[in-house]
Amino acid sequence: MSETSINSSLSNSLQSIDGQNITNAIRNILVINCVVNIPLALTSFVGNTLVLYGVWKTPTLRSPSIILLCGLALSDLAVGIVAQPLFIVNNLLRVYSQSQNVKDVFSSVYNTFGYTLCGISLCTVAVISLDRLIAIEKALEYPRLVTIPRAKRVLVTIWIMCVLLPALQLSSLYIRVSAIGIVTSICLGVSTTSHLLIYKTVRYHQRTIQIQVLAVGKNTDGSLDNMLKFKKSALNSFIVFLVLFICYFPYFVVYAIYSQSTINGFLARGLTSTIVFVNSVVNPFLYCWRLREIREAVKQTRPKL
Repeated sequence: MSETSINSSLSNSLQSIDGQNITNAIRNILVINCVVNIPLALTSFVGNTLVLYGVWKTPTLRSPSIILLCGLALSDLAVGIVAQPLFIVNNLLRVYSQSQNVKDVFSSVYNTFGYTLCGISLCTVAVISLDRLIAIEKALEYPRLVTIPRAKRVLVTIWIMCVLLPALQLSSLYIRVSAIGIVTSICLGVSTTSHLLIYKTVRYHQRTIQIQVLAVGKNTDGSLDNMLKFKKSALNSFIVFLVLFICYFPYFVVYAIYSQSTINGFLARGLTSTIVFVNSVVNPFLYCWRLREIREAVKQTRPKL
């Protein structure tokens, strides 16, 4: 089914609902959802801008893991200044515009940017999980394996791949849905597997270090301190992944259930899209809460009110 036929089906669904009260109720929900997204977009813009500016003004924060985190903050910033405004316009046009061509154009533009930025976020979180796994599994080799230039190249590759993927908008609905499902499954699978391996490795090293401490009487080589540092870093990565999964999961369920475009599907996708956008708002607060160096950088560089 083409995008045009989907939009036509949606338009017909909006016009064929029985009962003026139901139509008004759905219209009101869509409008309220748009209004809610305005402060969310502003908060996402301010929060992620402060994080990126704080890291940029603090050279001591330049490390591969922070660079990857900035890649996620950049995609969240793009959500706030691009995807959410397009989402608001697209929903308002669906409710009030009489021009089907205008609706189709904005729907395609919003879907393109929306899927692109969501794909970037999912891929970046997966790479962050892999980064933490390498840091724990290959602690001695990590500085050689993971460098700032390599981290930057990975982020550029992710952006290029995810920008090219929306070309599937021109393909059939089946191909588009399948591609989205495959990319999503791979990213979530990589993140989940990485954190399970991290947990297993941390538990193993903790037991080993505790046995050594009991045998020697004290931690002579600082292994326990290093393990606690890696454990905290892995936990931070897991929290970022968990929050993303919680925010994205409702949309995945709705997307899978409503394969055809109906008024109920459009309404459900709109509401769950707002939950997805919440992820871009929450992330800067997570960075400041879990990472003291980023919190201090934001405090020192934020505008004095």
